[in-house]
Amino acid sequence: MNLTIDGKPYSASLRTVWCLGRNYAKHAEELGNKVEAKPLVFQKGLNAMQIFQDTIQLPWHLGDIHYETELVYLVERDGADVRFVAYTLGLDLTLRDLQTSLKQAGKPWTLAKSFDGAGIIGDFMPLVDSENNIEFSLSVNGEVRQLGQSKNMNLQPNDVIEYLSQFTELQTGDIVFTGTPEGVGQLKPNDILELKIGAVGIGNMRLV
Repeated sequence: MNLTIDGKPYSASLRTVWCLGRNYAKHAEELGNKVEAKPLVFQKGLNAMQIFQDTIQLPWHLGDIHYETELVYLVERDGADVRFVAYTLGLDLTLRDLQTSLKQAGKPWTLAKSFDGAGIIGDFMPLVDSENNIEFSLSVNGEVRQLGQSKNMNLQPNDVIEYLSQFTELQTGDIVFTGTPEGVGQLKPNDILELKIGAVGIGNMRLV
C-alpha cells in the first residue's frame, strides 16, 4: 500500500502496522479494562489497511463494527536513528462482539482487529518538533463522538519508539496506531464520518 505526505507519494510503501491498546486511561476504563503502565501491543495485517475515501465499504455481515479514532505515526529509520516523521488520523475498526467473546475465551482476537478494511488512514502531515499536544476529533453524522489530545497518552510518542524498539527493529514504512480516547461506539451503514486534527479536516466519508 502506498503512503502519502502532504498529498505527495512517500518514498517507502507501508511495511508493518503496529497498534497500541489501552494507551488512554479513560478508554480502558470505559471498556472495563485495567489501566497498566505499558499498553497492549498488537498488529493489523496489510490486508486490513485502506486509505480514506469518500465512500468506504465495510463487512457488516461479520457483526457490530466499532470505531476507534487514533493518531497514527509514520516511522523513518536512518542507521541507528529511528523517529516519527509524520502523522495522520486513523480508524482502528473492531468487531466488538467477536473481540469480547474471544477475550472471554482467552483466545487471540486478531480476527476482530484485522479483517479486510479494519484499518483506515489519511494523508500524513510532517511532524513538527514543537507539537507537544495534538488535538483530534471524530464526528458521526454531525455529532462529535470522540475528542482526543496526545498529551493524555499513557505512553508518549517518543516513549512508544523506545518501548517497541526493545522487541523489534522498527523500519522506514512502519506505522503505529497509538491508541484511542474514550467515546468509542458502533457504526452503521450510511453513517457520515468526519475526522479532524485541530481544525484541519483529515477525512470525510460515508459508510456503505
